[in-house]
Amino acid sequence: MGQFEDLLQKTIKIADENGMDETIARITSGTSHQVRFSNSMIDIVKQWEEEKLELFFVKDQRTTQIDILNPNLDLIEDRIKFSVKLLGQIPKNPLYLGMEEKPKKYSSIDGLFDPRISAFTDKAPDYVNGTINSSEEAGAKKVAGVLYFGNTYTELLTSHQFSGDYKDSYYRMTVRSFVDRESSGQDLACGRDLSKVENILSKAGTNAGKLANLSVGAKQGKAGTYDVILSPTVAGNVLGQITDNANPIMIMFGMSPIAESMNKQIAPDTLNIVDNATIGEGLASRPFDIEGKPSKITPILNKGILKNLIHNTSSAKQYGCQSTANSDFMDMGLGSKTLSPAPTNMIYSPGEQSLDEIIANSIKPTIYITSNWYTRFTNYMEGTFSTIPRDGLFVIENGEISKPVRNLRLSDNLLRMLKNIDAVGKDIQQVQWWEVPTPTFIPTIKVKDCNITAATK
Repeated sequence: MGQFEDLLQKTIKIADENGMDETIARITSGTSHQVRFSNSMIDIVKQWEEEKLELFFVKDQRTTQIDILNPNLDLIEDRIKFSVKLLGQIPKNPLYLGMEEKPKKYSSIDGLFDPRISAFTDKAPDYVNGTINSSEEAGAKKVAGVLYFGNTYTELLTSHQFSGDYKDSYYRMTVRSFVDRESSGQDLACGRDLSKVENILSKAGTNAGKLANLSVGAKQGKAGTYDVILSPTVAGNVLGQITDNANPIMIMFGMSPIAESMNKQIAPDTLNIVDNATIGEGLASRPFDIEGKPSKITPILNKGILKNLIHNTSSAKQYGCQSTANSDFMDMGLGSKTLSPAPTNMIYSPGEQSLDEIIANSIKPTIYITSNWYTRFTNYMEGTFSTIPRDGLFVIENGEISKPVRNLRLSDNLLRMLKNIDAVGKDIQQVQWWEVPTPTFIPTIKVKDCNITAATK
C-alpha cells in the first residue's frame, strides 16, 4: 500500500463524481538541499520540503492540468470543481487521443535510491570544500558553483486503476573555477550512486581548475572552418537539440530538424543513441511513465539511422505505432500542462578513443570547446543554430593543445554536423544542467569542418 494511496483513491473518486472521463493523479513528496559557493567559500546552505499533487483531467476530449501544493481533500475538491467549469469553456484538445487503459505490471529499478542520502546532508559541506581545494590545487584562484541533492517519493494512480510508487535520490554539482577574470574552466557531476561521490566531486573541481589554468593568456581567436572537439557538456547541449526533437509534438510544432528523416542515415554508423528510462544512475529514470506504462528502452539512432521517435498513447495513435512509455506532463506556456511525449535519459554508445587520443589525432588546427551557453536557432526545421563557447576554449595543432583563445562562436547546422562526426570518445559522462535539461550519457565527440565565427564588437 502506497503512502498516499487513500488520498489518491479519494481524489479519483471525487473527479469521477464530478463528471471527469479520465484522471491522472501523481503525488511527489521530498526534501531538497542546496549548497552554494563563491569566492572559494560556502555562502548559502538551504533545505526545503515539498509535497505536490499533480492532476490531469479529461472530459469530452477537453483536457486541463493543475498542481496543488500541500494537498488536502477540501482543497482537492474545490480545485476539481473549478476544473470542471474550466473544461466547459475550452475547446477540445486535438493532441489528446487517449491514455493507457490496461494496467500492466512494472519492475522496480535498482539504483534509483541510495540510502546514504540521509547522511549526505552532514557531509555535503566537507565535499564542497574538498572540491574547492582540488580546484585550487589545480591552479584556480577562485572557485564558485552549486551542489544540489535530495530524495523524492512518487506515487501514481489513474482512473484506469493503474497504481505504482517508487523513491529516488540524486546529486548534481556545477563547479566553475577562475584564475583571473578572463581565465575560467567549468565541469559538472551528477548521478544517484553515492559510493564514490567524494572522489567524483573532487575530480570535477580538479578538471575545472586545470581548464582555468590552461586558459590564462587567451587571445582573440580567428574565424574559419575547423574540426571541433565537443566536451560531453557541449555535445550534450548541441546534439541534444536533435535527440530532444525526436518527438512528434516538436515535429507538429515545426521545431524539429529531423521531421523528414525517419529510417534515413543522418549520422555515421558509429553513432548509437537510445532513450532509456530503466538505468538506475539516470536522473530521469522511473519504473513507469505518467500514464502508468512500464518504462522501456527505445533506440533513437542505430548505426546513424533514425529508427524511432518517442511516443505516448496519443501520439502513437496519430502515427499508427505503439507508445514507447515516454508520457509526461509538458508545459505549453499557457498556464496549464498537457500530456505529451517527453525524453528520459539519452544514452550514447561509447567509441574507442580517449580524449587524449582524440586530441593526439588532431593534426590540423582544431577547436576544443569545453563549455557553452546561449544556443539559439535561426531556423528550427533546418537546424541552423549558433552557440557561444565560454570558459576553456583552445586551439589544437599537431596533436597538442597549442593555445587558449576567446570570443568565438560556433555557427553551423545540426544535420550537417551530425553527418560530419569524425570521432566518438569512450569517456561517457552523465550530463544535466541548465543547458542540458535531458539527462544525457555522452562522451567527447569530434566533428569535421565546422563554421567558427568571431564575436563582433
